[in-house]
Amino acid sequence: MVKYLSIQWKKRSSSKAMMRRGDFVAPEIPFDLVMEILSRLPAKSLMRFRCVSKLWSGLIRSRYLSNLYLTNKVSSSGEPLFLYISYNFVPHCKLDSMDPSQLLSLTVSPASDSAELSLEPDSDFRLMETMGVQGMVILRGLILYTFCGKAYIYNPTTRQSLNLPAVNTNIFAQQEGFQRYKRVCYFFGHDPVLDQYKIVCNVFERWTSSEFWVFVLEPGGFWKRIEYDDQPRTLFGQGLCINGVIYCWAFNQICFDAVYCFDVRSEKLRVIKTPPHAVSEYGQLVGFIEHGGKPALFDHTRIKETGVSELWVLEDGLGGTWSRKSFVLKPCQRHLVRDINMGLMVHGTGQNNEVILGLGLFSRPCYLLYYDLIKNDLRKVNINREKPYQFVKAMDKYESIMHLET
Repeated sequence: MVKYLSIQWKKRSSSKAMMRRGDFVAPEIPFDLVMEILSRLPAKSLMRFRCVSKLWSGLIRSRYLSNLYLTNKVSSSGEPLFLYISYNFVPHCKLDSMDPSQLLSLTVSPASDSAELSLEPDSDFRLMETMGVQGMVILRGLILYTFCGKAYIYNPTTRQSLNLPAVNTNIFAQQEGFQRYKRVCYFFGHDPVLDQYKIVCNVFERWTSSEFWVFVLEPGGFWKRIEYDDQPRTLFGQGLCINGVIYCWAFNQICFDAVYCFDVRSEKLRVIKTPPHAVSEYGQLVGFIEHGGKPALFDHTRIKETGVSELWVLEDGLGGTWSRKSFVLKPCQRHLVRDINMGLMVHGTGQNNEVILGLGLFSRPCYLLYYDLIKNDLRKVNINREKPYQFVKAMDKYESIMHLET
């Protein structure tokens, strides 16, 4: 596709070079330079430029430019960190009862030593029209989320939304009651070798059956079932995609005992056991995060009482070797957690591998704690909003112009 567009551009440039105005001949702009220039323009300008011609539309929609743009637009450490904040839980998809969600931004200077900073609403950014979304997964500038039982892919840069087809399974979770405990989870992954995006769906029925399905995000994509013969487990959280592997934390009815590893390219599924005693009895509150480009378990459940937290890192990917590191909170920062009356929850990681901690749902006052595991430093970030939040999600550093189609 890129080669074809390059040839078409050269033909167009050659024909224009023949057009003279006096003695002036317009110079030919190399194709690579054109793509480099386009990759540095604002997304709004590129969306308008698609209307210039079919050639321009093809250039801007090409995966080559999309990846080049993605690379050039990665935020530096001094640029705003974005957090998606949902303030309302919407039962049974009651659209008229929704309270608008917000995208908040925080600019942090690397040299800042401020103990307390504030998050402010970003008025220039509008997220999804359908608020109150659940199960949000953010990957390379794209957002996978569910709303009213349906799965969507949303590009916040281009404002394009794509409704994924339903999974054709006999045990698909319906709103029939909680006695059967049916559940559907979606995970998002990217293969850097073949440059493919894939969605993995887990359909789970109360400890009796579990199915895995995969969908390739491309024209003509469809759901395909993956062979799986291990004991049924329920998956927790939205998972992590690191170097072409999706990692999900799993619960076996008694404890969180395993990490599911899905290779995006080969579509193979493996199960890695968590190390003994790695997860406390408060396993649901333990964070499953990315640390230094590796999946990790962050146990902070005793930080209020002892000031100690532990980090378990999966060192060799699919090999199953875990390392352990303990952190002791500085005495001058113990007051930030001493007055907390409920358990802290991990909401992901921000810039510089900072772990984002928040109070329980609907808590007051509204603030987050940022724990820098490299510097062993904790700071408080206020949320300037009276209503308590129900859901917090850290956005990644990418901005994508990828065109969505199936």
